[in-house]
Formats: sequence, structure tokens, C-alpha cells
Amino acid sequence: MPRRQFHLLLILLATTTISLAYAQEEASMEQLAADAYFPAPVSSFEINAGFRWTREPMTDTQSYTRIAYKGAMVREEGTPFKFAKGLDLAAPVLPKAAGDRNKWFVRYEDGHGALGGSLFEAEGLEPINLRGLERFDLRGVGYVGGDTERRITQFAVGLESKPLRLPFLRDRGYSNWLVIGVNGQRREMTDQQSGDDNLGVVTLRTFLGKGVGWRKSASVAQTAAKLETLLLEQAPTLEKAQTLVEEMKASGASARPTKLQALLIDMVSESTEASWTGDLKAMAQGTADAITDQVTLALYAEISGWSTVLGDARGSRTKGLASLSADYWLLPSRDDVFLRLRYEYGYERALPDTKLNQFTASISMRF
Repeated sequence: MPRRQFHLLLILLATTTISLAYAQEEASMEQLAADAYFPAPVSSFEINAGFRWTREPMTDTQSYTRIAYKGAMVREEGTPFKFAKGLDLAAPVLPKAAGDRNKWFVRYEDGHGALGGSLFEAEGLEPINLRGLERFDLRGVGYVGGDTERRITQFAVGLESKPLRLPFLRDRGYSNWLVIGVNGQRREMTDQQSGDDNLGVVTLRTFLGKGVGWRKSASVAQTAAKLETLLLEQAPTLEKAQTLVEEMKASGASARPTKLQALLIDMVSESTEASWTGDLKAMAQGTADAITDQVTLALYAEISGWSTVLGDARGSRTKGLASLSADYWLLPSRDDVFLRLRYEYGYERALPDTKLNQFTASISMRF
């Protein structure tokens, strides 16, 4: 099957799988607070350790380890897999399921691919204002990647678009984005006298994902105590709470409030100064019961690709990597340990000469 058709098939398969999962969960999802769909950015340090099976032959199995750091999102639009870490009562809720790129991504992998060796990648991006192009909301991006087996190191700098989204998926809680970039790239063959090259590269990155199933992952009592402290800091008295509600209205948060914001607005109109503290504690308890729900399964598809427009492409000028992943949180009260299943087909940017067609399974820890 041609690579382009295979990539399209992967997208269709991922969309169908996630749609079926969503249909099964739709009734319970309607009962969740808006916070479930619009979580905050997640900065995480992740360790994966497991096995990979190459496609040809399937019996070719090897262990591998992967260490990765993902920094906060460029914009606080989160992923579909994590609840908000902060509760800024005056902040407006996001109107749609979104998602964005991490400001930093660093990865080291030992035992990558059938050839062995190690792979490393690091990428960073930051919004950048260019005179006359402000409305495009461009990001500056830098990349370095290498493969110890092939002795290849690559450096790139360039510009990238803001995330483009599919509106019919956003409305149903799917996190999705597509970004397009232009890079100047330098390729170094560290163990050879020749083979270095300067390249002009156009890149494309896409993501589609959704969380499925919900469970309790934290102590309701401890969460309620934290909420109570937070609420008393921001609204220790009814008078302070009334001022906070006015700030919500000014910021637009009251137009489509989160469950916590809506409860606070109702309390301000119904409570008295004498009962304010008790009412606030009761609200913290009820809210804690809702926000300790966490996702059980995360399904997502990713495609990254690049096309060499200048320089020696060494083979096909256009290459890419398509992957399907499932993260399963197998422990009822732990979000930092999960099982990851992943299928990859294509080429890594740091491994441009090694074709991947493999399945990986690992136990992962996230900090």
C-alpha cells in the first residue's frame, strides 16, 4: 500500500475508533463539569520502559527505554487527558476543546528501531511577532536531533503556524491541531568527511486525541481542603466574593462559567455574610467530588512529516511518521503510572534513513 494511502487509512481508523469510544461514554460525559473538556497545560517528565516488535519479522523483539520532558503549552489550552491544575475563578473557560504544542520537548531513546543505537531529539518554540505579520500568530522553532547508530546530527531553525483546528471535532471535545512550518536545516555526518548538507524543509504536524472513561484518582477530602483554602484566599468574605464576581463579568468568564464559577455566582446571590464560610466549605466538598474524576483511557493519532525543498534529500524528498497510541491508567488512584501501547509507521526526523514499522508496549511513569 502506498505510504500516502496508509497515512490516510490511519487517520480514518483513529477517528472511527475515537468516535465509537465517545458514543459509549456520551451519557456520562454530559454529567461532567466543563473543566473536564478544557484542562490546563501539563508540564511532565516521563519515563517509558518496555518492548518493541518490528513488523518484519514480528518475532524480532527488543527492550527499550525512553525518557522525555514536555514543557507547558504555548497557550494554556491543555490536552484531553488531564484536568486543570489551577482554579483561577476569574479566568474565562475555553469555549472549545483545543490543545496546543509544548514549548519544550526533549527526548532520549535507547534501543530505537531494528538497528539499535540511541536516538535523541530536542525542540523548542515560542510565539514571535514579526512586523506586519502579527495576525498570523507565528512561532519561532528550533530543533536538534540525532541517531547514534548512523552518526547523524541535524539542527534546524524556522517558523511555524499557530494550531489550525477542525471545528466539527472541537465541538465534541476532541483535542486536535495541525501546524505547518518552514525550516532551514543543517545535517552533519559525524563519522564521515562527506555527506553534510544544508536543507530547506517544510514540516507538518497533526494531532487528534480524546480521553475516554472517568474514575476517581485523588482523595475527595484532601481535594476539598485544598479547594476550601483556595476559595477562602480569593473570597474570604461575601464582599470580596461580590468583587470577584464583578471581575468574572468583566473578563467574560460569567458568560460561560465553569461549574465552580457558576456555583460561586449562585452563592453570592443566595448567601449571607454570617453563613458565607460554611456555604463555601459545603461548595468545596461538592466540587471536589466532581473534579477528582480522571480519564481512564487516552486515544490519539499523530502524524509528522517533512518535505525537502532545497538540498540533497537522499531518497524520497517527502517523508513522515504516523502513529496510533493508547494510554491506559491501570491503577485506580494513580495518574503517574500507566500502560502505553503504540504503533508507528514511517520515518523519524532524527532517523531519516531508517524505516519504522513497529509496535511498542511499555509501563510509563509521569512526574
